[in-house]
Amino acid sequence: MSRNATYLACVGEKHRRDYGQFFTHPAVADFMVGWALESGKKSIFDPGFGLGAFFDAIEDRSDIRFSGCEIDPKILDFWKSATQRKIDFIKNEDYLLSWDKTCENIVCNPPYMRFQKFLNRDKVFRVFLDKLGLKLSGYTNTASAFLLKSVSEIGNAGRVAYIMPLEFLNTGYGAIVKRRLIEDGHLVAMINFECEKDIFSDATTSVGIVLYDASRYPKYVDFHVIKSMASLATILDQPPVSRVATCELDPNSKWLPYFQSDTFSVRSEKTVPLNYFGRFSRGIATGANEFFVLRPSFAQKFGIESSEVIPCIAKSSQIKKPVFEDEDCEMLIKNDVPVLLFSANISPSKQAARYIQQGEQKGYHKRFLTKSRNPWYKTERRDPAPLLLGVFSRGGYKIIRNKSNALTLTCFHGFQPNLFGMKYLDHLFLYLASDSGRAIISLSKRKYGDALDKFEPNDLNDALVPSPKILDALSKDEVGNAILHTKKTGRIPAEIDDFFGKLKIPNGAMGLHFGHRIEEHP
Repeated sequence: MSRNATYLACVGEKHRRDYGQFFTHPAVADFMVGWALESGKKSIFDPGFGLGAFFDAIEDRSDIRFSGCEIDPKILDFWKSATQRKIDFIKNEDYLLSWDKTCENIVCNPPYMRFQKFLNRDKVFRVFLDKLGLKLSGYTNTASAFLLKSVSEIGNAGRVAYIMPLEFLNTGYGAIVKRRLIEDGHLVAMINFECEKDIFSDATTSVGIVLYDASRYPKYVDFHVIKSMASLATILDQPPVSRVATCELDPNSKWLPYFQSDTFSVRSEKTVPLNYFGRFSRGIATGANEFFVLRPSFAQKFGIESSEVIPCIAKSSQIKKPVFEDEDCEMLIKNDVPVLLFSANISPSKQAARYIQQGEQKGYHKRFLTKSRNPWYKTERRDPAPLLLGVFSRGGYKIIRNKSNALTLTCFHGFQPNLFGMKYLDHLFLYLASDSGRAIISLSKRKYGDALDKFEPNDLNDALVPSPKILDALSKDEVGNAILHTKKTGRIPAEIDDFFGKLKIPNGAMGLHFGHRIEEHP
């Protein structure tokens, strides 16, 4: 049994997750340590020692001084017992609260916990403000905080190599991290692992390596993609997917698109943010779908009144066609698909009250979301959204022109137009369904593990769409015929695809590279 597996058998999965522990692949450790030592400095500091993967990479080199720290005493005790070695070169301390040091080289696989689990973040954030003058966003995760601190501690000729989630490249909280990486001009390269499951078997987000060299002022930052572990050792000798001038990197823009080989620019003079026409918001979160989402036969059998249920889309798979109408919703109800949202008011009918009582006996009223509502069974009030966009996707998002009165749960984000946007609902649907629209909107997606993409409402609201002047170039008849064609065939007409294709231009031409800025949200 490997050291990692033995450790997990000793402490359990909960302990590992409580400390945000994801263990470094030996090939990754060898690569990162090798790159760091090319600085010529003969020491390595590891802020998150864990099971010692980086120490293993230099164990046979007596000329290298290794030191580090680790917050978890259990993992240190395990390492000491498993290796029969002294561990006096590793301090048992919280790296984020241990300051006033300078290091020659830093390599790290930092603990990864999202902001919700970052339990001492308020204390950490106060120290960051005091020591670095940085006011961190409340959405900052532990890995990003580790990286910021390490960059501030590296000596003038040292190197920093981090393997970590790359979600910060596309988020609002990540702007401060990206700004710090480029403000002194020392960021060398970023490497994205498309084979993230080979690195971390339970990875739920994109994973990559950040390379920072305090002795260099590269004019460009290289963005590399690793498709298999076999190519890691020589990846820096290969042409990057993108090479971007350091002076052109905007910390307020999304950087994940730089890892895409089919990059392009957008004609900024012909586009506006989507929130010019309205806004996307998440679907209804019930907190207990198994209680709130009913089959029509169950509602009828239980005697729940029709006024106490609302048609809803509970799963993305329930919509098969790009144009969804009332008759489609009625067919789902006729086929007894669970598409009725229990939505009783504060004075429920006798039958509904009995159902609520049964729910309380099963503990649904004590769920995370339900316990904060009064009454707990009162769901969020929403209007049917005329445009629905799938939250998660693989290989392209799902866009629906919703002409029914059905609400949607969290499987879709729903778009509500403003008064100005009412006129352009069909135009926007056709754009979002077009190849070019998909490419431009997808610049706002967040990449997770196993090729899973996710959209957040605010990311969509900031995304670029055609300006009213461009949309007005499509006549009413053209738009109407295109909707009919899409309804009949399941795809938009080729001429509409071509029309929106003019918004994209080859890289290097005048335009807004990769789209748009990002606002403060996770």
